[in-house]
Amino acid sequence: MKSDKLIAVHNGALGDFLCAWPALLALARGVWAQGGGPERPPVGGATMDAAGEDGGLPRVDDAPRLLFAGNMERMRWLAPLGYAPCPPAMRRALEGLYGEQGTPAWPDDLTGATMAWFCLDRLPVAAHPRIVSLPCLPPGPNGGEEDKGEQGRTTREAEPARHVTDALRNQLERASPAALPWTPRWDADWHGTWQRLFGGWEGADSHTVVLVPGAGHRAKQWPPQRFAALAGELARAGYNPLYVLGPAELERGLALDALMPEERPEGHPEGRGVPVVTPADHGELAEVLRRARLVLGNDSGPLHLAALHGAPVLALFGPAPAATWRPHGAMALASPLDCAPCSATLRDLGCGRRNRGGKEGADVGQMPEAAPCMDAITVEAVLDAVLALLNARR
Repeated sequence: MKSDKLIAVHNGALGDFLCAWPALLALARGVWAQGGGPERPPVGGATMDAAGEDGGLPRVDDAPRLLFAGNMERMRWLAPLGYAPCPPAMRRALEGLYGEQGTPAWPDDLTGATMAWFCLDRLPVAAHPRIVSLPCLPPGPNGGEEDKGEQGRTTREAEPARHVTDALRNQLERASPAALPWTPRWDADWHGTWQRLFGGWEGADSHTVVLVPGAGHRAKQWPPQRFAALAGELARAGYNPLYVLGPAELERGLALDALMPEERPEGHPEGRGVPVVTPADHGELAEVLRRARLVLGNDSGPLHLAALHGAPVLALFGPAPAATWRPHGAMALASPLDCAPCSATLRDLGCGRRNRGGKEGADVGQMPEAAPCMDAITVEAVLDAVLALLNARR
């Protein structure tokens, strides 16, 4: 039985999802082509009928053909493309596929559906003809980026790293035409499409520099004391530093006091304190980032979001490869250590550290010391890069 709907499954972090958004757009554009819809979605994301009236998005008999299973907050960026939330019965059937051995029996609730399953390098369910695996990294414990040689030393492969967005495009192009219900249509101007749908940068006249000291993995975090020193230098240069934190950073024990400059910058009205905001949702986060003159921080989801909106971004990279994970259009400042980067997935790091967010790691309420590669990035190097970006935008 041929599929009449597609379920996009993405359970990754915010940055992973934003890197995959162009591929999700390509899947949607395949539906539009079938329904006679536009080459790109209109601002506002209104729906339209199969005849393509009203300049909106195509639906067939008002029944969505694109479904999404993942973090429902991401629907703000998928609903304008024609995606609908995966119904509860289908979600339960999807969850039942985890841990299956061999080729699983296809659940009745998924009859007529094909899965486009996004993952890092390992599909979390057994292979099935109805599941199109879309890994953004080559297979292997560290994304296939390196092999561990004698005495645990890392040896690089000769093949250059590919950005995850480009890797997903390659996966879509390599997928068998019979595997998907329709042919994906890649949007060469997907970055512009994002900004037409969700807004562009509005911070050209702002003096606010947003600092993002958190990250999904602690090994990717620059020491908070370095952020504090940088915030002081920015204030002395006439800019207004602003910290953006998520609940994860506060739950992990990121001490706010460690982020504050040791001395009050001359003329700074708020003393040594630097304002801190904790956006309530991704919409509020986007508004803060779009209105900033510059966004600086660790390799993390907020930096990907800022870059998609067109804000100037400086991303700090240590254990993860910038060529693979850099926010689109952002400037990347990589660790000067020869051992960095060491892992595309950060499951195991070259310095012997493991993912401390798991059960085998340290208490999640305590912040570990900085990874050597992040500690090697100096305040002077970051400040020079920040000022160069700020001056370039004048």
